[in-house]
Order: sequence, then C-alpha cells, then structure tokens
Amino acid sequence: MKISQRFPILFFALFLFTQVGANAQNDNRSFFSVTAGYSLPVGELAREKLNDPFAGLTGSGYYGQINYDFRIARWFGLKFSGSINKNTTRPQPIVDIADLRVEELKGIINETTSHTWDTRVSRWKFNAIMAGPAIFLNFGRVQLEGHIQGGYVQVTSPTVDMTGTFQSGENQILVHLSPASTSGFGAGAGASLRLPIAGPLYFHLSGDFLATEAELENVAVKVRVGNIPEVGIPINEKRFVGVANIGAGLGISF
Repeated sequence: MKISQRFPILFFALFLFTQVGANAQNDNRSFFSVTAGYSLPVGELAREKLNDPFAGLTGSGYYGQINYDFRIARWFGLKFSGSINKNTTRPQPIVDIADLRVEELKGIINETTSHTWDTRVSRWKFNAIMAGPAIFLNFGRVQLEGHIQGGYVQVTSPTVDMTGTFQSGENQILVHLSPASTSGFGAGAGASLRLPIAGPLYFHLSGDFLATEAELENVAVKVRVGNIPEVGIPINEKRFVGVANIGAGLGISF
C-alpha cells in the first residue's frame, strides 16, 4: 500500500480513537468513595526521643476513610474527608522509663534480683474531618486527583498498664499511663487514583498525610514499687504528630 493511501486510513483511525476517548470520559461532577488500609505514625510519636515517654510509643495500624469530591470545573474542585485511625502502641518507651525508676528504688527496698514485665496496652486514635481544594487530571475515564486540606483533628493517647515481678517474688511493681485526648486544627495532603470498573463504579487508590500539633495535658506515667509511695512523671508538652495512610476502596461517580 502506498504512503498516500495509508495517510487517510491513519487519519481516520486517529479521529475514531479521539472520538471514542472523548465519549469514554467521565463527565460526572461528584465522586463518593470509601477506602481503608495501612497506617504509619509520623512526627514525634513515631521516633524515639530521650526523656519523652511518648516518643516512639506509636506503631503501625489501620484506618478507614470516606471522601466526597465535587468538581467546580473539569480540573478543579473541593474535597471533603472523614477518617478514623487506630494505631498500635509500642510500650518500650514506658518500659525504659519504668526500668530507670525501679533501679533508683531497688536500694531502698533491699531488692537485688532482676524483674520482668507483663504489659497491657490500648491503641492510639487519630480522627480527622478535613476539607480543601483538589485538582483533577483526566485521562479518559481514569482520573488522578491531588489535594490539600485543613480541619478538625482529635488525638487520643493509649492506656498502658504494666505489672513487674522480681525474681525474689517480693515487691510488686505497678506502672500506669492514663489515656488523654486533645483536639484542634490539623492539616493534610494527598492524592488518589480512580480506575473505572463498570458504569459509575470505580476502584479507588489513595495516599494521605495528616498532622497536627497535639498537647496532651495532665498526663503522667505513674510507677509504684512495693510499699514505696507512687512516683509520677508528668507529661505536658506540645508535639507534632501525624499519620501517613495508604489504602484502597470503591467509589461511585454521579
């Protein structure tokens, strides 16, 4: 086939592909999705820090999130989100603080043997309601979305209860960290990818970073060894805390 004959055929094929792509585009303006997945702590709760019982206390966990996006223009709109995070508690920072106090008091109670711990902990909770602008990049019915948000964040620290036992069988050790809750303004940013399944239904992949400056007031690690009066280690500081969430779910456009 000559080049002159091929050109009209290629032009027609390109025109047909363009028309099919245009018809396949998602022109809906609203998107509602539900996602869930893996959560990691960030900020001061995620890394160990000397003399801070909360530093390094938070581990990985899971989250659930609902999203509503509204397109004002084809490439710009607003995003509203609500999320619930539950992260594990790593008691080692509390164990380290308690070990120091126990060693200081062993001479007073004439205890020379080593000790072991039985630990019970609850989960960290990080809940957020966010809103902010979003940008949409459309590739046919596939859509890439990015956003920044601000809103209300509530952080609840865990309960930690530890019972220590000396090898001598005497002088029981009790350690307790009470839960505390704080709330305030938080910020977030993230992105999502929407892959069509059938009709308005789509598969939703998302990643989000949420953070706030939390101040947990009137919180203390309390340590009691034998009959020695209880020793309290107060915690009253602001901390930059947050979570990084990666998940998947389903959504619908309308």
